[in-house]
Amino acid sequence: MPSQLPIYQLIPDLKRQLNQRHEAILEAAPGAGKTTVVPIALMEEPWLKGRKIIMLEPRRLAAKTAAKRLADTLQEPLGERVGYRIRHEGKESARTQVLVVTEGVLTRMLHDDPSLNDIALVIFDEFHERNLHSDLAFALCLQARDLYRDEDPLKLLVMSATLDTELLQSRLHCPTLTSHGRSFPIDTRYSNKSLKTDDVTDEVVRLTCQAFQEESGSLLVFLPGQREIRRAATQLQQRLANETHVSILPLYGELSLKEQETVIQPAIAPMRKIVLATAIAQTSLTIEGIRVVIDSGLSREARFDANTATTRLHTRRVTQAESIQRMGRSGRTEAGVCYRWWSEEQQSRLAIQAQPQIEISNLSNVVMDLAQWGAQERLELDWITEPPKSHWQQAVDLLTNLDALEKQTTLQLTPQGEQMSSLGIEPRLARILIEGRRQNNSNLASAICTILSEGDPFTQHHSDLSDRLAWLEGELTIKSKRPRQVYLKTQQQWQRRSQKLNVDIAYSPNLKNEIAPLLVAAFTDRIAQRTHQDQEKIFYKLSNGRRASLPIHDPCAQSDWIIALDVGGHKTANEDRIFLSTPVEFAVLSKLAITQEHTAWSKKDGRIISESQRWIGKLKIDSKKLPSPSSSAICDAVCQYIREEGINALPWDDASQQVRARMQLAFHYYSSQKGADMNWPDCSDDNLLARLDNWLAPYLNKVSNQQILNKLPLAEILLNQLDWQQQQLLNKQVPARITAPSGSSHAVDYCELVPTMRVKLQEMFGCTSSPTVFHQSIRIELLSPGKRPLAVTQDLAFFWCEAYPEVRKEMRGRYPKHPWPENPLEAQATAKTNRALRSS
Repeated sequence: MPSQLPIYQLIPDLKRQLNQRHEAILEAAPGAGKTTVVPIALMEEPWLKGRKIIMLEPRRLAAKTAAKRLADTLQEPLGERVGYRIRHEGKESARTQVLVVTEGVLTRMLHDDPSLNDIALVIFDEFHERNLHSDLAFALCLQARDLYRDEDPLKLLVMSATLDTELLQSRLHCPTLTSHGRSFPIDTRYSNKSLKTDDVTDEVVRLTCQAFQEESGSLLVFLPGQREIRRAATQLQQRLANETHVSILPLYGELSLKEQETVIQPAIAPMRKIVLATAIAQTSLTIEGIRVVIDSGLSREARFDANTATTRLHTRRVTQAESIQRMGRSGRTEAGVCYRWWSEEQQSRLAIQAQPQIEISNLSNVVMDLAQWGAQERLELDWITEPPKSHWQQAVDLLTNLDALEKQTTLQLTPQGEQMSSLGIEPRLARILIEGRRQNNSNLASAICTILSEGDPFTQHHSDLSDRLAWLEGELTIKSKRPRQVYLKTQQQWQRRSQKLNVDIAYSPNLKNEIAPLLVAAFTDRIAQRTHQDQEKIFYKLSNGRRASLPIHDPCAQSDWIIALDVGGHKTANEDRIFLSTPVEFAVLSKLAITQEHTAWSKKDGRIISESQRWIGKLKIDSKKLPSPSSSAICDAVCQYIREEGINALPWDDASQQVRARMQLAFHYYSSQKGADMNWPDCSDDNLLARLDNWLAPYLNKVSNQQILNKLPLAEILLNQLDWQQQQLLNKQVPARITAPSGSSHAVDYCELVPTMRVKLQEMFGCTSSPTVFHQSIRIELLSPGKRPLAVTQDLAFFWCEAYPEVRKEMRGRYPKHPWPENPLEAQATAKTNRALRSS
């Protein structure tokens, strides 16, 4: 009985909370009855004051089904006290108190009336899905009530079976009401196999056949996508060929609403259903007669790559929340069974919640909605989860490229953007409709939008859009995924949208039947240029920089230029695959090209090159050499080359390396001294690269080739960073040469870890302490008369006392012409031989 539903126990607490405050969070297990009970239970609350309750559902079928169940509870037809409004369809009246809608509908309602004055409560059902539109609608509702409903705030109720309650409580500042009850028990049966993300169809089919024999009632099988559904359906039809009372039905989002409605109807005994479904059946929908669930443990979701502006399908493991939702489908109307082919231990290691769609989706629709709303920046709204900065910026770039946003930092719609936004559709499709109207080719534009919005009707693997359009026109007969009538109905809706546009028509008879001119403006980032081929593929480079391919026998692969309308693949792959495309003549593209002068260092040629180049995005379509570039252009180009190659691209020699090392030693010393304000330049690799424009660029204005670059006096250029006082200080404190006791000066090698002076041993006689740099002893490398190292020390006194006797014993016979006194501390320091000393 409905009155036995667990949710009824929470209704008094929920009413009390909504009477006392304006927010509530309701967490109730699958089957508790929240969707069908809560809206009706609140219909007579005094705070409504004759206004409506809006309940959001994440999918059209879920919204329509929920509204039907609510109306049945009241024993009324739809459109009376309970109505619904979804895309292209709805039933409501002046008496409607509860209106069930999809999130996109609420967004449009907010645009039409930001105050929502005739609405008292918005219920966000199945909020755990973190649908992109639900996050947007939630954020808009929060801002709308802050701006327009101070005296009588809009009430918000968030409901789901599995919620991230801590996150929501932090946003709504209210406690969570929780119902742990379920209408009927569910027996969960695990296997001990390893949960994987590749094709598990065979295992799922085996489990389905087992469950069909072991259990009664209809079965709901969760699979990641249409490919697995088709494969499973074929296998089940073969395995259950002798079963006369079973119907195998697919359920996925691309089915028409009518087809989906047929699937959720109860099977009439003795018939049993096996419903093969994607995540569309995970929540909201109650499929009549289901008491057995077989879970593949996988989910397929569209993930947007902001780097390439493409959306790819990604197969992942379900989360714990999703697996609970799936299991709950089996206990809606009677005790159920759930088969999971992985282990119970693996279940506990699944992620808790799925990633919110706002983090993995294309945000162009969201940015367009917010621009229409009047928002100026990404974080202006109080988001539950912030939109990723990269996805946001990519959406802004796309909308600017579509001439929907002004070229500025804040969100401001152009006049064309206003038109596009008013259509309430995906921005690219809106731009196609506008171009179709502008080129007096609205029928073709509507047909193109139909194919792009409804999905590719073809199962065969070639990409040519023109064949799809010919099929839509009835000029081509081919097996399609969905009936042509579904597409024709959608085309009529696109034509009606097109007729509402207020666009100046520039009749172009030569373009009347050409596809590409309508698509160029909407897909400038998907223009593709043929580059090369192998035995199987033709390769293209897209104007967004990504590489993609077509099979060599594809009709469009014969074209040097195409527009890639549908591109997909793996993020880690070197290239994508083009699924839908159309050829385009270069003459159509040339008007899009941007001309720019380009001066750069050619590493291959070892010189500056300067060209006038024409680009479409990241495609260089042609170029021509220019006369000698300006000095500033040369400087910029050489600096850029050095930044890319690193500081070692410069012609460092020993003199310049020594100056750099001396300056860096001074930098470290003075930087560590308290109160020292020497403003000493940092000569590390990173800092020199960062400051190229300051210290090096003034000397680059004539560096047009490698020979001139190699002649740069780097030592002098480095020293020119120092003022006169600093140069004097450098020579004094970090001298390039030091005079030995013999009177001869010797270079100090500052490129060593410790500054090192290499000197003949006899030149240091009588010296007991090493010279110092910044109070630190330098290292003395004592050489034999033959210039070979004899010892290395920073403690000469120790060397003379402990090491010299052994060196003397070994060396005096080898170098008898040179002095080897027994007491080196009293001997004359000299670079001369014994004979030279005697004759002096």
